[in-house]
Amino acid sequence: MYDAEVSVDVVVSAKVDAQASFARTVSASCAYVQESSRRPAVLGPGGVFDAEAAEICAVAEVAAALSVSTRTVTEWLFLTRTAHPAVAEAFDAGRLSYAAFRTVCRSVAGVPNATEALLQRVIAAASRCTPGAVAAAVDRILAEFDAEWHRIARERATTERYVSVRKLPRGQAELKVRGPAEQIAGMKRAIVEAARGVCDPSSLPARLFDAAHAIITGTPLPCDCVDESCAHAPSPAAPAHHAVIVLDAATAAGLAGEPGHLVGWGPVPADVARRIAGDATWQAMITAAEVAEPRAGCSCRCPQHDPPTDSEPPGPPVPAAGREVRRTRRMPAGWTPTAGKLGSTTARKAREQVDYLRTLPPSAVDRAVADPVGHGGFAVPPAGALTYRPSEAIASLVTALYPTCVHPGCAVPSEDCDLDHVVPFDHTDPERGGWTVTGNLAPLCRRHHGLKTRRQWHHRMLRDGIVHVRDSHGTDYFTAPGE
Repeated sequence: MYDAEVSVDVVVSAKVDAQASFARTVSASCAYVQESSRRPAVLGPGGVFDAEAAEICAVAEVAAALSVSTRTVTEWLFLTRTAHPAVAEAFDAGRLSYAAFRTVCRSVAGVPNATEALLQRVIAAASRCTPGAVAAAVDRILAEFDAEWHRIARERATTERYVSVRKLPRGQAELKVRGPAEQIAGMKRAIVEAARGVCDPSSLPARLFDAAHAIITGTPLPCDCVDESCAHAPSPAAPAHHAVIVLDAATAAGLAGEPGHLVGWGPVPADVARRIAGDATWQAMITAAEVAEPRAGCSCRCPQHDPPTDSEPPGPPVPAAGREVRRTRRMPAGWTPTAGKLGSTTARKAREQVDYLRTLPPSAVDRAVADPVGHGGFAVPPAGALTYRPSEAIASLVTALYPTCVHPGCAVPSEDCDLDHVVPFDHTDPERGGWTVTGNLAPLCRRHHGLKTRRQWHHRMLRDGIVHVRDSHGTDYFTAPGE
């Protein structure tokens, strides 16, 4: 019990102390095992000291004393022996929880020429994430640091595919499936789509289980609808396994190596993104467009002056400031873009801006608000800006820009979130309130959306699409596109 008034700083301090205390338990356990393993108390055949048998015995002693599994103690030994000194120091100091420490150790293992700056950046990112979001955050940093190593490491990791079952109390059990993210993403999407199409009053988690069971076993999906002709339940025989991959045109054409982004999961190497998209239906998202003026007297057949014959009929020229988002028509599998920006720097610039913003006092952060009225930089509302529900094109773009809920540390995929107006939409006078444009929309899961709606947390849009979140105690957090 605390006699003094409890504040957020006290809670954070208690968390750091608890994590450091657990780190001391891990350190002491490993020290005991290592010391016991050197004692010539276990003799093998012929009276020869057996170091491996001595270690197994010591591990069993620690596991029994702490009521943990021998596998857990063995994992402690492996991590403490192989962790980078900087990562181990952060764990010992309580800056990293054990779950984050384990994920960071596994993620940076084998990274060639891992610099101190890289490790500190990884540690800082992991310390700000919830356990479930650490892996994607670290992967994003490593993919930027060494894209070729990240690609090779990911290829090797694809061999780690398995399915396991764990028994739970009250006759329950847990099925765990591990494999490449793009395949798991397809499985999840098929299950979610099947579950949402059933007339069942059960909760969504229960319907997700029913849909997964039906798809795996090939049995009909249960439907409680009294209408015998109900066609809501999709057939599990041929589920629509698909995932959404986002990458720039130059990377798709093989002209650049920027990592792609698997919506809801995180970064994937450029070649993997191209392979996933190889048999995909393509669609380009254009956030700004302008019509080029033909050169006078030009008689060439160049694409700049001669419109492509397979395009849609051209409409009247629309200036970039008057159009918020436009989608091309869907292109069939096998289509390859022939132009794109080499070496995208937008995401990197946003991350550097976030690092700078974290050094500023709250008053300086307040001055960095790019659009306090929520109009996304538009002087005149573009099409759809005064409609509360965003168009499918805008929703797709926002989901691609922000892979998860923008609340600090939240790992809920953006495709499962509400698209929230950062500056609230005014239903009585839409032109006066925040508009439905990409510069005023961000994904928020239902729980964190409620915090903002109740004005317990405050959100603002800064430059470069960075979302500024401030809690009720004045602590500032920042989420950049792609994080």
